[in-house]
Amino acid sequence: MPVTTIRSEAQYKDVISSPGVQAIQFVAPWDEPSQAISPKWSGYSDNDRYKGLKFYRVDICDQQDVAMESKVEMAPTFHFYKDGAKVKEYVGSSYPALERTLGAVAHMQQ
Repeated sequence: MPVTTIRSEAQYKDVISSPGVQAIQFVAPWDEPSQAISPKWSGYSDNDRYKGLKFYRVDICDQQDVAMESKVEMAPTFHFYKDGAKVKEYVGSSYPALERTLGAVAHMQQ
């Protein structure tokens, strides 16, 4: 399943309140770590290991209200929601750490 870009605060609120598990990447276009990890994020969205998770991306420059509401202070930041509740957060660009977090979140959906 491809990564969906969140383009409004209303869409963001719909996403985080949806049933199931939502994985949201917050990025900045000027931030090198954000740009470096974005292709990997897209790859995770197509990985069977994480099937069932819905992957999203928020540009914190375009969606400043969403970033402020989410208390995102740096990019890249990753938030994970299950059935409307935030269950995990990861800040940084370490592939192994992000994969561990994704694995833990994927396990929650089962």
